[in-house]
Amino acid sequence: MNIKKQRIKIYLLFIFICLPNLSTVPSFAFQSREISMETVSSWAVTTTVFKLADSNEVNNVKLNWMQRKDADLYKIYRDNNLIGEAKGNTYDDYNLMVNKTFTYHIEAFYNGQKVATSISQQATTFIPTGESKVYDNLNGKYITKEPSGNKPQGMKINDLYFSYKIENTEKTVDGQQLKGWLVTESYSKTGLNGSWSTPRELAFYPNVKMEGNAFRYNPKTGKVVLSSHYEDENGYTAAKIYLAQITPKGKLEVGTMERPLGHDSRDQSLFIDDDNTAYLLSATNTNSDINIYKLDASWTKPVELVNTICKGLHRETPAIIKKDGEYYFFSSKASGWYPSQTMYTSTTDLAGEWTPIREIGNNTTFDAQFNRISKVGTTYGVWSYHWGAQRKYKTPDGNFPRITIAAFNKGYASMDYYRYLEFNDNYGIIPVQNGKNLTLNVPVTSAVPGAKGVKADCITDGASLDSSTYFQKSSNATIGTPYMFTVDMQKKARISEINLSTRLVNGSEAAYKYTIEGSPDGKSYKMLVDGRTNWQVGFLILNVEDPTAYRYLRLRIYGVVNVHKGNSAMWADGIYEFTALGIPE
Repeated sequence: MNIKKQRIKIYLLFIFICLPNLSTVPSFAFQSREISMETVSSWAVTTTVFKLADSNEVNNVKLNWMQRKDADLYKIYRDNNLIGEAKGNTYDDYNLMVNKTFTYHIEAFYNGQKVATSISQQATTFIPTGESKVYDNLNGKYITKEPSGNKPQGMKINDLYFSYKIENTEKTVDGQQLKGWLVTESYSKTGLNGSWSTPRELAFYPNVKMEGNAFRYNPKTGKVVLSSHYEDENGYTAAKIYLAQITPKGKLEVGTMERPLGHDSRDQSLFIDDDNTAYLLSATNTNSDINIYKLDASWTKPVELVNTICKGLHRETPAIIKKDGEYYFFSSKASGWYPSQTMYTSTTDLAGEWTPIREIGNNTTFDAQFNRISKVGTTYGVWSYHWGAQRKYKTPDGNFPRITIAAFNKGYASMDYYRYLEFNDNYGIIPVQNGKNLTLNVPVTSAVPGAKGVKADCITDGASLDSSTYFQKSSNATIGTPYMFTVDMQKKARISEINLSTRLVNGSEAAYKYTIEGSPDGKSYKMLVDGRTNWQVGFLILNVEDPTAYRYLRLRIYGVVNVHKGNSAMWADGIYEFTALGIPE
């Protein structure tokens, strides 16, 4: 990534993380790359319970699985009863009895013969209690008021709450005005607003850059650890790690301010295992590889290089989370301000062999870049950043985190977009889908043939990873643009939202010029979304406010335009997925 862009991005991320309301939280045709469609000995399904908009019951289950090279059809079972079939990698099970646990598994078939049975997973429906805040993934805003009451903030250490900050600011030192990074501490007996002490300076570092800053409490030492990527003021070649520990109401002690065990280190984070052992994750070898270092008991000094993973893959923002004895490593790809495919790998031994790197979510991380994954209550949220304010064609809502939900099972991980998220005091994150998926596995016709013989119904199979099948107009098509798809939802429905996932070539990102129309009978169509002036890329969240019930939807592509140069980019044409959400009649 361009160094200047990287610095700006780190600064903006720091602003986001400090916000209190977020702390809760060349022509190519279709290719089936062997990056996610593996033949695997351990094949699992994940389950996520979710609400539908305007419902209070969490009584629906989203299933995900990894597509296999040796399968062309998947059968879905609930409590050993067949409930549906799919060609992609996802399925929704709606309107289940509440306060009940269901067991799901998938069977994979090829040419009518069963080739595999997945590891099963359970899902329990419920009616939520307690207070919730509702987050809108369209614009990164909460659409409900703050829950009643002023809740404690900060780290609870013994009988006090502590708040630590590291800020880029100016300070007078020996009569000179210097710009640098100031580390401060405040404390409070209650942790409530208005009760905090005046910030106390712990350290000031002038004329340097400190990125990826994070504070963690070490329960074994009773101290707070600050970790950062350290660079000199001019340049980006120091590539050091900064680790320090702070005694609450005491002093700051630097443990490391150098390259870890002699290796260059840029993007970094800490992972704390169940036994309180800390590990440093570090992008190294000029951001080509990821090193995993074991830290000492104070979490401030690297003592051992445990493993090097993702060799030569140039992954950013490293993060590890552990679930049921499995370690999952997440990362993003350098792509400037534009979205990229999040990827992960897993293992049962940090020092051992990891799975091949796999895709997760969709090809653009739902128009965002992965940043971190956190456990919230009993759930796992993935924070990725939509950098709309930094792009040539700015998106309406600027920069904000797009939060998705992750699920795990025996080394397999999935990640899904939902329009709304409820941050619930008692449960964690409750995903809220903006209606039923009206288009999953329904028939589609196209006015033009697809490249490599790909059929149009690939755009409703639910799969939109970078390696998934996409529809690209054949070079042998007799017509150019516009060209058209017609989606038959099989029954009439009132549509609330449409999502369009399109191909994205990093460095040559392209916007699709399109329209979407609806028809109750397949004869008379009405405009629902006019995107002929669209400049957003990769994943579109489109509100539909027309209350009319439609059965047919028509997607018309007028052109594909490179957002950097403004020229036609039909060579980058590709529709991954067309999803309509709403209420069927």
